[in-house]
Amino acid sequence: MKQVKQECLLVNVWLTWLGVPALAVAMGLFQSWWGGVFVLFAGVLAQILYIKIFPSISKLLGYGSMENVEAIVPPQSKAVSKVILYTANVCPFCPIVKRRLVELQKELGFKLEEMDITFRQEIIKQKGLHSVPVVEADGRYWTGNATTAQLLEFLTISN
Repeated sequence: MKQVKQECLLVNVWLTWLGVPALAVAMGLFQSWWGGVFVLFAGVLAQILYIKIFPSISKLLGYGSMENVEAIVPPQSKAVSKVILYTANVCPFCPIVKRRLVELQKELGFKLEEMDITFRQEIIKQKGLHSVPVVEADGRYWTGNATTAQLLEFLTISN
């Protein structure tokens, strides 16, 4: 089985956000409003559960392993001063990359800004984003999941 790129396409994020409420409304109109409310709550809970258990089921879904490759920060390392992490709140990769960036931030001291772009069309168009997570540093972009080692290499300024 070919491994799927470890990122969330924004179109799939939007379909999730629109699909669950649409299904709930359809259930309310054609069955019962209580059924619609149940579908809405069940959909939200299912998404939360999906994000929580995603690292353990990612291989089954074709995304491969979410295992981290740790990195030792060399003492003389110099990193970029500011990092922007573009996320969407239904993406299971975003919290993984955020955790890794927060750990690196403690050692490298860069400023970390997180921006949820789920419905921020102006930013999506301006930056040309099609998926999340995206890490921006010094005008360069890393798209998709990344290990700590990959992020360290991306964020470190070479002399």
